[in-house]
Amino acid sequence: MDRESNTLTAPRPDHRADGPVSFAATAVEVAGDPEDGPRLLHHAARRLCEAAGPDAVLTQAGGELTARLEPGLHAAMYVSTEMRRDGAGSPLLRLNLRLSGSGTTPSPASLEHWAEVWHRQALSAHELVRVAGELPLMSAAVARLRPGKPLAGHAVLVTGHFLTDLVHLVGCLAELGAPLDAMTVLRKDYAYQWRHRVHGHLAEQGVRVVDAGDPAAVHEHTERARRRGLRCLALDDGGYVAPALLDRARAGERPAAGAGRWAGVVEQTMSGIYKLQGREAQLPFPVFSVAQSRLKGRIESYWIAEKAVTTALELLPALKIEGQPALVVGYGNVGAQIAALLTQRRMRVAVHDADILQLIDAHESGYVTDRDLPTLIDRHEPLLVFGVTGRTSLSTREFRAFRRPAHLASVSSRDIEFDLPALDALAEGDPVTRPSSRTHVLPGGVDVTVLAGGRPVNFHETDSISNLHSDLVYAGMLTGACAVATRPAAPGLDRTWADAVLEESGLLQDYYDRYGPNAASRPAPRRR
Repeated sequence: MDRESNTLTAPRPDHRADGPVSFAATAVEVAGDPEDGPRLLHHAARRLCEAAGPDAVLTQAGGELTARLEPGLHAAMYVSTEMRRDGAGSPLLRLNLRLSGSGTTPSPASLEHWAEVWHRQALSAHELVRVAGELPLMSAAVARLRPGKPLAGHAVLVTGHFLTDLVHLVGCLAELGAPLDAMTVLRKDYAYQWRHRVHGHLAEQGVRVVDAGDPAAVHEHTERARRRGLRCLALDDGGYVAPALLDRARAGERPAAGAGRWAGVVEQTMSGIYKLQGREAQLPFPVFSVAQSRLKGRIESYWIAEKAVTTALELLPALKIEGQPALVVGYGNVGAQIAALLTQRRMRVAVHDADILQLIDAHESGYVTDRDLPTLIDRHEPLLVFGVTGRTSLSTREFRAFRRPAHLASVSSRDIEFDLPALDALAEGDPVTRPSSRTHVLPGGVDVTVLAGGRPVNFHETDSISNLHSDLVYAGMLTGACAVATRPAAPGLDRTWADAVLEESGLLQDYYDRYGPNAASRPAPRRR
């Protein structure tokens, strides 16, 4: 999909007869027909004025709209069309915003605010068709599951990365019966290119968007469902829901009966599963673990690993990596794939895992191993370290073991893989911060650089894996959500349940039919 320009250009002075005026500009590119331009522009302008309040009066002069957003800050808005010479798709409609301040320069915070509001432009019909075409497994799953509207009567909570596949996921949930105006989406805070447009699209559909770090979000969703007479169900990504519910129960809150009661949770990440370890017996509802399913472990892991390795190597300074030592901490499905990919790039790979069986597997696969991670770091002296445990893998003791400059790349959700406060405390002086990294000088003069600020490198300034790759797991989550809503299941975490449901659902057969040996005979999908 086409990129959005999601920041305002730097303001610069513009001298006019009535005094100096500073201005800045930004634009949103929308795939659509040229005749849609005026309607989209008016809709975007009204959104801007609603955010400004009742004093913002929209006026039109020719093809340009203007409004005063705040004292001394004026907006001019117009639409232009960029025709594609290669015929690759629909024309791009460019919705342009120009902000000007009379006498004073608008503050960066003000410019950023209005840029974000402007970029909350819902996806067009052309873009929705394109996204759906990139997610055929999800659409086919809905066709199989739609009869009976299995999610009717459920208030669905989704924890999501704000990528375009999330828009289609929410649409699929609605097709399965989930009311959009009772839905909550918890926003994971990553700087994806389309995040503002995804946010705007969800808001326009009536979906409530809340930051994933809001401690009250799950409780508020539960209360909204109770007032509507709906049961709750979550599609989670990182353990934001079930642990929060268990914490409230431990604090003495009794679960409500009937409306507002939780039917269950679908969890797709191992970090979310780890948060439930030792608490499984406390769960009052079933957890459908896509994270531990064979579907996710055997198929998706390579895509994640390939993206992580490619991005991490791009973030490194100009270095010759062949023959250099690398370390993979966590030899699960993704970690094993990362180790193999680094070996293919002719790096010398060491592996550590707290699980002795995983460590034996790594050793017998030919990797350098040791039961003690600091010892392994000291002996192997890695240039590049991947943390793939879903927990905190490196802290003070491990940082002290580095003897040469090293670069750390997380492949876990959020920023939990490396103990960044411990690294700050150990470092001498302030870190050197760059756009894509942060370098700390440890005692002894050793530089340790955290790539992507400690967040997952596979999410850094990119849309992670493509829609065609995320399609399978999202289709599995839709299947799991319908199972949670309609099938009796014991409370707790039974990893075999997800495998049984997913493997009898027809999803894997669909995947094989689409991408297996007969796929070459299928016509290529048309791009719009």
